Amino acid sequence: SAILDKGLSRPTAISVSDTAEARRQHLKQKYGVAVMSSNQQAVDRGEVVVLAIKPQNLVEVMAELNGRLTQKQLVLSIIAGARINTLCHGLNHNCVVRAMPNTPAQIGKGISVWAATPEVTEPQKGAVS
Repeated sequence: SAILDKGLSRPTAISVSDTAEARRQHLKQKYGVAVMSSNQQAVDRGEVVVLAIKPQNLVEVMAELNGRLTQKQLVLSIIAGARINTLCHGLNHNCVVRAMPNTPAQIGKGISVWAATPEVTEPQKGAVS
């Protein structure tokens, strides 16, 4: 919500996916974002693909997205404990940033520490900062 509150993106430019229909409808009503039932559909629209999932779902999501990402897409992971090399290998994609936001970041008041693979461009790094 901080991304929208600060005007960093329009709601219609954000696609989210969730397996639960009720959660998708909640996100659509509350934030006005585009909702998808499939992770594959959601990543097809994005320049930046944010992985904000529970660690136990990582293997399944990586299998879904393996080979789906274009070279120009940036993957931004906030998954606890997910290493960059695990993400690159599992997604078959090398343009990855791993971020570790703190709790106040949820309301736009925090900081995030992040690391990027060499394939991440300067403009992409600027978008993350």
